[in-house]
Amino acid sequence: MILIAIIPLCNTVWASDLGTLGSPYVTISPNSGPPGTKITITVSHIPDISKTSYPYPDLYIYLPFSQPFGTTLTSNCGGQDCFPIYTHDDAVNHDFADRVVTFSLPSINNSKPIFLNGFENSVCDVTSNGKTLERFSTLCNTKDEPTGTYQIKFGWVLESDSEQNYTTNTIPFLVTPGIPPSEAPIADNGDTILKEYQNGTISQAQFYAELKARSWTDEQIRQALAVIGKLPHQMGISGPDYKLPTYQNFTASPTNTTQKNTIEQNASQTEIQPHANTNTISEQDNVSLQVSQNTSIAKPTQNNSTFQPPQNNPIWNNIIMGLSIIAAAIMVSVVIFVKIYRSKVNAR
Repeated sequence: MILIAIIPLCNTVWASDLGTLGSPYVTISPNSGPPGTKITITVSHIPDISKTSYPYPDLYIYLPFSQPFGTTLTSNCGGQDCFPIYTHDDAVNHDFADRVVTFSLPSINNSKPIFLNGFENSVCDVTSNGKTLERFSTLCNTKDEPTGTYQIKFGWVLESDSEQNYTTNTIPFLVTPGIPPSEAPIADNGDTILKEYQNGTISQAQFYAELKARSWTDEQIRQALAVIGKLPHQMGISGPDYKLPTYQNFTASPTNTTQKNTIEQNASQTEIQPHANTNTISEQDNVSLQVSQNTSIAKPTQNNSTFQPPQNNPIWNNIIMGLSIIAAAIMVSVVIFVKIYRSKVNAR
């Protein structure tokens, strides 16, 4: 009987000691918004609880947004949804990294859930550092979050008894009136993007950008790649499957293409003209430089005139005169030779 009485007393003492563990630093963005708003909560400066003794405490987040709909989850804590985001095991393993919790409020304008690996994934799913803590696919796009101020809480909870807890932080969030359905744009949950990427209609860079714009996490994108057979091992590429394939988002601009083609064209023209003088080559280089600095294409002027000897050159005049005298002398000699030959023939 004495031992039985001591156990609850020890738990009561430990519960009062939860307040000595310290409090993390919590920020929220945004702090208000209509149904469908994506909320990001960052928990930093998490205390080290690795030296605590059993029963061990964990740091929980309490979310009240499903409470108005009467939704009950396996992790339900006093009518609210609660999830551990930092445990004693994390502390022992020196995992004190910031926790980034993301989720979207229920809204009839939210995109439809997508089915991946046996689960329905939605923008309302609660994730911590990309890992899904709880899914809300049924509630996500069938209800609008009622307006009002909601209190998001953080607290230490004993692993052995969830009723033994201590609240460390309380962050208010104001839900404002939503957009009427008639004014809301039609949202795509990503099915179209998956089909287009699988069929090769869009590039890998577009695939990532479109899914990130729809609030997909890296883990959800990795699961989608597994479904459509685009993981490294499925494509015959070496590398771990838990990492997303790297990609380069590069688009060649028309200006760059024009400059490259123009420079190559000028280079080929310079090689084809082996007899061009130094001045001509310099002019072509200047033209090529101007073309690379402007978006318009300018072709260098080509000199296609044939070679002509210089006019009024004394040397050429003397050569021509000498050749003319030699030719005249040869002709005179031929005439004299012919006359002498004929006279001899007639004399016989």
